[in-house]
Formats: sequence, C-alpha cells, structure tokens
Amino acid sequence: MPEAVEVSFCATNLNTRDRLGASLDSIFHLGATIGRLFEVVVADGPSTDGARALLDSRAAADARLRVVPHAQRNRGYGRRMAFEASHGSVIVPFDTSLSYAPQYGELLARYIALDIDAMLFSEICALRRSAIQAVGGWRDLVGGEDIDLYARVIERFGVIAYPTAGRESQSRNIGSFERQMRYVPGSPFARGRRILTVVRDQMIGANYTVADLMAFNASKPLGRRFLYRLFFTLAALRARASPLKPYRFDRNNYLVLREETLRSLLEGREARLGGSGPPPCLLLTDDEIGYLEARSALWKEAGPRVQEFVGRKT
Repeated sequence: MPEAVEVSFCATNLNTRDRLGASLDSIFHLGATIGRLFEVVVADGPSTDGARALLDSRAAADARLRVVPHAQRNRGYGRRMAFEASHGSVIVPFDTSLSYAPQYGELLARYIALDIDAMLFSEICALRRSAIQAVGGWRDLVGGEDIDLYARVIERFGVIAYPTAGRESQSRNIGSFERQMRYVPGSPFARGRRILTVVRDQMIGANYTVADLMAFNASKPLGRRFLYRLFFTLAALRARASPLKPYRFDRNNYLVLREETLRSLLEGREARLGGSGPPPCLLLTDDEIGYLEARSALWKEAGPRVQEFVGRKT
C-alpha cells in the first residue's frame, strides 16, 4: 500500500468464516465513510474453517485488503503483526467476529480530523500510531491484550470516550468464551487449558487479582463461584510465573479504562468530536457496576451522575 494511506483498520483472525464476510463488509463501509485513504490489514493464524481462503479471495479482488499469515494462536501476537504490517497514522483495531454499525464511520472521521494523541474509546476504538509506538505496542498475550495496551495509552495520552451502545453492533456481539474457542482445536482438555491461559493473560493484561475476578462473577451460583475461585487461583499462580508482567499504575488497568472513560463523559469531552448522535451510554453488567461502585473513588464521587452515562447489559 502507498505511504499516503492515513487509516489502517487492523485485526487478528482465526476461524471466523461464518462472520468474517459481514465483518469485512462493515469495515469497508466505515472506510468509505471517513473520507481518507485507508487499508484493512488482517493477521490470520492457521485458520482451518475456510477463513484464510475467504481472506485471500477478498484480498485478490481488492488491493486495500492485505493478509498477514502467521502460525500463532495468540491474539496479542496477531494484533501486533497486523499493526507492524500497516501504514496508517491512525490505527482502528477491529474484531473479525463483529459487524460494526454505519454510525461509527462518522465518529471515526470526526476523531481523525481532531489530530490528537488521546485515543478514541467507543464500540470501535482508534489510536494514533505514534501513541501505540510510544507505549510499546501490543504484547503477546492470549487474552487481555487490548486493555493491556489501552491502559498504557490512556495513562500517557488520555482518552475521548463516546460509547453509544449501538444496537446493531451490540446485537451481533458474541461472548469472549466463544471467540476464544475458535482458537482451540481438539479435546475438552485443550479447551480448558486454553481458557486457563486466557485468564492468566487477562490477569497480566489488566493487573487483576483473584478478588477482582471473583467480584466480576458475584452473581454466579455459590457452587460455581467455589470452582471459579480455584480456577482463578491457579491462573494467578501461572501469571506470577509468566515472564510477561503487568504494567502497574495506581489502580488496575480495568479501573484505568473505566474511570477515565467516566471522567471523559463527566467532562463532556465527546463534544470535541462535534456532530450529532445518540447520547453516550456505556453498557456494563450488574457485577461490573457493583465492582466499580465498591472500588472506584471517581464512581463514588460522581454519585447519581453515573446513571446519565451507564446502562446495564442484558
């Protein structure tokens, strides 16, 4: 791709054949909306469901799409490979399991026009290449790779948050467990080991403790919570032994993301984006809300104002 490319939509992919076409269609629609030269870069692991063939076919038909093959079943590695193969000064990470509502094209266009280092946090995010490089980029984490990066960018460069809870994108979302299972061939044992690795890396990427993860599952039945505690404790032991260590701030990285998102909304930073659209709305689970009410000083300080910006996931 020529150096004139301004925006790079980057993704890692593995075994998403049933959703990949719709996801790419939505991304190319967003690209057509932003009014800038763009490329789409997808790092594909060893897909076995026909996803690679679909990517190769689409890339042969449209030079704006490039495929970066690799052999790692690792989301952080894949995101890093896509980023390193891209050329844009603005990076828009996306998930090939998701389709994105057309409204995000206008949002991205307004963010790009601001030409700022602060990242855009919404159902689709955007970051400056220079900001990603300044904080060290994506690390080779199986899970939690995005929050690991976003917390570093936010702490150094800030955030403009404009979550809109778009029904079109939300309704097409699939759970993280299902997405991770696309990375796992074979037996239930292999799947269990994969989830243990995901939780280990989430603990590294978000700097979680066992107590944090238990709080996110506070509404689960007692028996399941007992099993979760054993599982999370084992994951924590593996995290402690990992050569990759958490980036530590004055709070865990989940709190960095959620508190700074709320701070942005309380200050009305989304007004800098201009335009008109739905009011900001950050969807959280009841357990997440309970966790933030207990752990976040900003959440407590904001009091009833939180309800202006936060909705409950159903």
